[in-house]
Amino acid sequence: MARFNFGSFSDKAMKSIAFSDARLNIWEGAVRSGKTITSLVRWLEFIKLHPNENLIMIGKTARTLKRNVIDIILSMCGDCATFNISRGELYIEGRLVYTADANDERSHEKIRGITLAGAYGDEITLWPQSLFNTLLSRLSVEGAMFFGTTNPDSPYHWLKREFIDRAGDLDMRVFHFLLEDNPNISEQYINALK
Repeated sequence: MARFNFGSFSDKAMKSIAFSDARLNIWEGAVRSGKTITSLVRWLEFIKLHPNENLIMIGKTARTLKRNVIDIILSMCGDCATFNISRGELYIEGRLVYTADANDERSHEKIRGITLAGAYGDEITLWPQSLFNTLLSRLSVEGAMFFGTTNPDSPYHWLKREFIDRAGDLDMRVFHFLLEDNPNISEQYINALK
């Protein structure tokens, strides 16, 4: 696998890495805006600095989780990371990170009973709310944190109404990204997407 080219980080990206210190940290906004790479840098930092407790990464499907984030982590980390796809286990500098999918209403059953210190979520608005709620209840280790990304959805979506809109009332940080926040894409590409 080719080594990852980090490119440049915007001021907004750097600030989101520095200030994503709440229990819940969500990067939301436009596609190609840099939110996934930025959130993964923060997730990798969390893994390195947090005590050796259970960690998990969740995506809509196992395939999209691998494509959207695990392949990027493997490229970023090189020989320091391996992924056993048949067992759904990612190892980062020897740390075990479980993986799971959020493909239906019964997905919350996959994480019942586990005590977690950290979790990463991809495409959160595509998850059943029951999984998100169960995940929050499993993040019970002192200092546990959630990091996740999502693209915009309906203004009536449960994630927006019950969490993003209430971020000030919760131990939560939300980082909103626009296409212009990614210094690694051209103005021509931005205009074409718009």
